[in-house]
Amino acid sequence: MGPVYHNIVKRGPLLQTSQHLLSLVLIGWAPLVAHAQLDSARLAGSVRSSINGLPIPGVMIAVRGTQIFDVTDSAGTFALGWLPSGRQKLRILYQDSLSYEQEIKLTAGKTLKLSVLLDVNAVELAPIVVEAKSIRAERSLAGFYDRRKWGFGRFYTRQDLERRRGLPLESLLRESGVSVGCRTGYCLPLGWTGGRACVMSLYLDAGRMAGDQFDLIRVDELAGVEVYKRGFDVPVEFQWGTGNACGAILLWSRY
Repeated sequence: MGPVYHNIVKRGPLLQTSQHLLSLVLIGWAPLVAHAQLDSARLAGSVRSSINGLPIPGVMIAVRGTQIFDVTDSAGTFALGWLPSGRQKLRILYQDSLSYEQEIKLTAGKTLKLSVLLDVNAVELAPIVVEAKSIRAERSLAGFYDRRKWGFGRFYTRQDLERRRGLPLESLLRESGVSVGCRTGYCLPLGWTGGRACVMSLYLDAGRMAGDQFDLIRVDELAGVEVYKRGFDVPVEFQWGTGNACGAILLWSRY
């Protein structure tokens, strides 16, 4: 069974501002609460900026048709309890500019943990909503921000890339300490293993690319870049055979 949250349900009409309508309903009868925990599902997670990975407070997270919602705190986190199991509609509301829905599947007695990324500067783009710690999350921009906490490799957020607008990807790689070897018509990102130069692995949105295609990508087309110059720093989900020994470059396009 997943983690148990405080017995607090936040209720209120979803189309009005949360500041005036949050109410707390305390359920005090222990046997009823225990029974409800077995038959109901829970939802928790965080909301971050897809621009720089910082938490976004004040985002309303609701499950349609239940009138149960939460508003993200200063750390960007939310938690909802006593939700019906099965396929439900997750609703995300932010200020007066964003109203977004996505289908999710809730399991009785379990907590579904979500990672949500919002582009608050361009709200016409759909939020990125993935199950935290899933393969899909690891192979998305959500995984980029999770790995950024580890301290391995070199990371460039979309905010960092905006400051380098107009530069070729080659310049960004050289800035991060990657050697770039060029021949007639193409260039390759080079690492070192066993005292010899080798071609680094290259990924775009978790899909492998040929190393000589990196100069086809423009910095202003990207939402994030990860550079791992040492093979043992490459995330395990991006290791294949012995190809990770030379390091890897992970590119994430804008959505």
